[in-house]
Amino acid sequence: MWRNLLILGALLGGVYLYGLNYGLALGIPPFTPVYYLNHSAEMSYGLRVAGGSDAVKIKLEGNLKKGRVAVWLTHQGRRLGKVKVYKGSFRDQIKYKVEDGFYTVHVKTQEAEGTVRYDWVSTRFQAY
Repeated sequence: MWRNLLILGALLGGVYLYGLNYGLALGIPPFTPVYYLNHSAEMSYGLRVAGGSDAVKIKLEGNLKKGRVAVWLTHQGRRLGKVKVYKGSFRDQIKYKVEDGFYTVHVKTQEAEGTVRYDWVSTRFQAY
């Protein structure tokens, strides 16, 4: 039993050191939290809008000890709206008025360390 705990501790220590040196992200958005450790990268996720939907809603909630996260939406290579940048503790909801088609949600992290929960969906547009 002690040997198994020692091996598990060594593996966890190795993953932690790897994260400190090269960056690490654990989790897959949307819906689940993503844990960042010194992570710098740009990710993109496809989203199809069809039928009665005429808006894309992106929700973010997180707590970053350091670094920052930027989020934006593109359609056919063109950015819609502004790039939203977050650091520290945050909770936000972004709405984009859209038409049917394929869209891409972009997330860019720069030396992010902390937790972020992303959620995006196509829905009916309602003013605030």
